[in-house]
Amino acid sequence: MAFFQNLLGDPVGQTAVVPFAIGVAVALVLALAGGKRFAALGIGAAFFAAYYLIHGGVPAFPPAATAQKMFYVAAAGLLLGIALDAAGAARGGGHFFAFVVPAAALAWMRWPQIAAGPAGALIATLAALFFASIVVYWRQAASARGAETDEASSAALFPAIQLLVAGLGLGGIALLGISLSLGSLAMALAAGAGGYLLASFIAHLAAGRGFGYGAIGAFGGGGVWLALAYAAVFAADAPAKIALIGVVALAFAVDFVARPLALLVAAGGAPAAARFLQPVAYGAVVALPPAAALAYAWFALGWRMN
Repeated sequence: MAFFQNLLGDPVGQTAVVPFAIGVAVALVLALAGGKRFAALGIGAAFFAAYYLIHGGVPAFPPAATAQKMFYVAAAGLLLGIALDAAGAARGGGHFFAFVVPAAALAWMRWPQIAAGPAGALIATLAALFFASIVVYWRQAASARGAETDEASSAALFPAIQLLVAGLGLGGIALLGISLSLGSLAMALAAGAGGYLLASFIAHLAAGRGFGYGAIGAFGGGGVWLALAYAAVFAADAPAKIALIGVVALAFAVDFVARPLALLVAAGGAPAAARFLQPVAYGAVVALPPAAALAYAWFALGWRMN
């Protein structure tokens, strides 16, 4: 009992061990219960469990601070994803809400500044975040296309790989130069994505099909990452920090190149080899922007955790 109490109170347990375990457990339980298409719920569950542990509860509503609003933006995204997948409306609804959700979230998070008469810099920032959000949702949905076929079955794992590396990159930048709280939450999101990804990867190796990702993954995983990125951008006190968050976000855009390249790996060989090597190759490519951002922050800028 004392071990679990210490684990829940330890920063490493809160940001890595617990969310990873929840990501694995929820995905496996749902898959075994016949709800494989809802398995990505483990990612959102891991994030909110970590938030509760790190902050000792949930923020009051209505929230006053931007970081508190981030929690409710993330929660709304997860609930939306569940509703869309449950209704079988992930495709059409996802296209619509990919535009509506970021517009509403950004307006709400910055409403006091907008109501006071936004400056040009704020308008530019909001516009950049909105268009970046469209790319993130687009690639979260599009990277898995064709995953129901043998030739592209590995693509089922690609959205979670994007989320894993982008979460690690955002978490690292935030921990080094923006906010320990936001950094810890981004790391927890990455850990939850890693747990889900491990379970889905094992299923893919064994049976040739990974777990579902769907709107729950896109809005309750990718959408949570966006909520954290919004809060990190608004909390950043230097243009270089915002720029590095932008570099991390390129992990989603690099999918344009990473997806076709990864699916070529071992494509003409044994199916088992392709199942194993294609996700690894994909991860190596999409991890380049976050890795570059972290390396620049550490070596060139000399950022260190206090």
